[in-house]
Amino acid sequence: MIIFVRNIPANSHPSELQQYVASAVKRNFFFRSGKILKCEILVLQDKRTKVLEFHGMVHVDSDRAGERAIQQLKGRRFKNKLVIVREYKCRSWHNDRRLIHEGVALTVSEKLLTERRRGQGVEIIKDISKMFSSPEDFARKLI
Repeated sequence: MIIFVRNIPANSHPSELQQYVASAVKRNFFFRSGKILKCEILVLQDKRTKVLEFHGMVHVDSDRAGERAIQQLKGRRFKNKLVIVREYKCRSWHNDRRLIHEGVALTVSEKLLTERRRGQGVEIIKDISKMFSSPEDFARKLI
């Protein structure tokens, strides 16, 4: 399972994000501990406004550990910032809900087929934090 952490602070490092999720994945009395397989920071830049958004993706070995981590991290702050934690879902034409519109009015079905996601207007940059030597350098170059 992939855990998606939305709107993390700009000066975050993958190791800090890993520690944040590891606290929820660790073993307790009732459940086995899960393992974090991979942790990365995803940076999106709006091509029109040049605004950067920082999101984290944490790969966990089992769905059960991932679901437990999501439940425990809801409402918790990451580096004093309230973040949104949810399961990452890969979208494809197989699971696109916009294409299944049986019994819906024609005007509504036409609206469903339009692209509402920011796909073309967003540029994806992965692991931008590796480009900088220190967190202070990282925050300074982004401003």
